[in-house]
Amino acid sequence: MKKQVSAILFAVMLTALAASACGNAKMDQAEQIAATDSASDDVLMNSGEMDRNQAMDSDAGAGLEDGVSMKSEELVPEDGSIEASDAENASAAGTEKNQTQKLIFTYHYSVETKEFDDFYQKVNEKVTQLEGYMEHSETNGSAEDSISRHANLTLRIPADQMDQMLTLLDSDSNVTYQSRSSENVTLRYVDLESHLKALRVEQETLLQLMEKADKLKDVIALQSQLTQVRYEIESYESQLRTYDNLIDYSTLYLTIMEVSRTTTVHSSKTSFFDEIGDKFSDNVYALGQWLRAMAVWLIGSLPILAPLAAAGFAAVIFIYRKVRGRKRNKRGQETDTNDPES
Repeated sequence: MKKQVSAILFAVMLTALAASACGNAKMDQAEQIAATDSASDDVLMNSGEMDRNQAMDSDAGAGLEDGVSMKSEELVPEDGSIEASDAENASAAGTEKNQTQKLIFTYHYSVETKEFDDFYQKVNEKVTQLEGYMEHSETNGSAEDSISRHANLTLRIPADQMDQMLTLLDSDSNVTYQSRSSENVTLRYVDLESHLKALRVEQETLLQLMEKADKLKDVIALQSQLTQVRYEIESYESQLRTYDNLIDYSTLYLTIMEVSRTTTVHSSKTSFFDEIGDKFSDNVYALGQWLRAMAVWLIGSLPILAPLAAAGFAAVIFIYRKVRGRKRNKRGQETDTNDPES
């Protein structure tokens, strides 16, 4: 009996498994058929849309042939102006890209001149002519005291006019040092503009909310937030104005030295012996200038040095005589002590 029950249960299990397998197979087949039908529908829809588009294009082409007055000769000129227009557009795009770059240029120049006053005046006139301005000026030395003068200037020149100022320095002075640096602040500038735009939108929103606020505490809270937003807006605007000034006006740090003989500036093409000769000549000239300065100082100081020298000489003579007299007296006393008759 037990064997029969077991056989029946085993047969039921096999039947269930077979039914499940058949069901899964049918479901997979149904899904495949559904997918195929969906793909067919998509193809039909796409083909229908393509037919409609082709029909519309053909209608539009017919309309153009019937009613549009523009001819193919007008669309494609014989002189090839379309290609020229494309080139101009590309050039304009490149120019616009260059103009969007925010660059700050800084120059450092050290120059020598034998005519300090004339050159200083030329620099001032050139700054005014280029519509720049002098941000800082410091002059030391005195021509009356025979002390070589030098000036430290900070000039702000329009960026597109700086070449004219540098040309003046190269032609009317001896340039002993020059350097140029640039800083690209485009990303920071754009970031500041974005923050400023967002803050202005927030300001407008707060103003609208204040108009609709009825409670005093809401008005106070909105007013406090609006004050903070306005402060940030002013800060960003100030930074943008500073950047605009630095971008529009390049900075030139200029040092002007008054000399009686300009320094020889060597280049990479200067030979070894020429460099030695120039250095020897410069040192001999420097030694001569030092001796000249010492002679001028001594001669110029004679009204003070002569009395001092005379007083010093008199003091030395007085001390010498006094010491000599003491020695004589000491010798005389020793002689009297050693004399037996005494």
